Amino acid sequence: MFCVVAAVAAQDQPLSASLRPGREISLPPTEVKDTFFAYVVGIIAAGAEVDIDNAQMRDILTEFKSSLSLPFDLIARVTQHTDPGTAQAAIGLDFLRDVNIPIPFSLLFYHPGSIVASQDLLFQVTRSSMKDPAALGVMVPVYDLSLTQGSVLVDIDDWLEVLFRAYLEDTMIKHIVFFQSKGDWIGMLEGSGKRSGRVLRAYFNFTRNVIVFPPPASLDHAGKYLVPDP
Repeated sequence: MFCVVAAVAAQDQPLSASLRPGREISLPPTEVKDTFFAYVVGIIAAGAEVDIDNAQMRDILTEFKSSLSLPFDLIARVTQHTDPGTAQAAIGLDFLRDVNIPIPFSLLFYHPGSIVASQDLLFQVTRSSMKDPAALGVMVPVYDLSLTQGSVLVDIDDWLEVLFRAYLEDTMIKHIVFFQSKGDWIGMLEGSGKRSGRVLRAYFNFTRNVIVFPPPASLDHAGKYLVPDP
């Protein structure tokens, strides 16, 4: 989806097999429990060139059955490309239409709101590493996806905003960061509160398929290091 014209043109051409990495690129379920996210994090980690539509992804993930309430059928295309001139990587995520779905992760045995996203999203990818503050300084990989096109809103249910005002608020997402902590893969959403403008961060453990709430101090420290407050 690096531009609309290119995306439309790509749909009319058969994709090279080299742009459709198979299941071998996925992280093992012992690292990332959900099949879809295991494939996505594997693609990001490998830095592979990718241009794959929904049907081709289903063909690769033949036993795909997400344990999460993901809008998989709404995903039209996933792309990853590195500019040979600048070495800058970008990930595109195209949906069939604008998205408004329940948050797929549960909090207090309840899905705490909705994710509202525009049809086409583009992320700039920065790969780095850091010392895991929770694991005696072990070096761990970091993949920072910075939103450069489109919008993603995490719309928290009103009663939860009132109950957990110090932690939760409708949030416009700016960064999605994948990293490891104590051997588990963590996903961090970072953005600004729609009401207050304050920086908010939320964490999900992909190894265990659970929201980390409230986050321990070590995880919050890592999040602030990876995406500092302005």
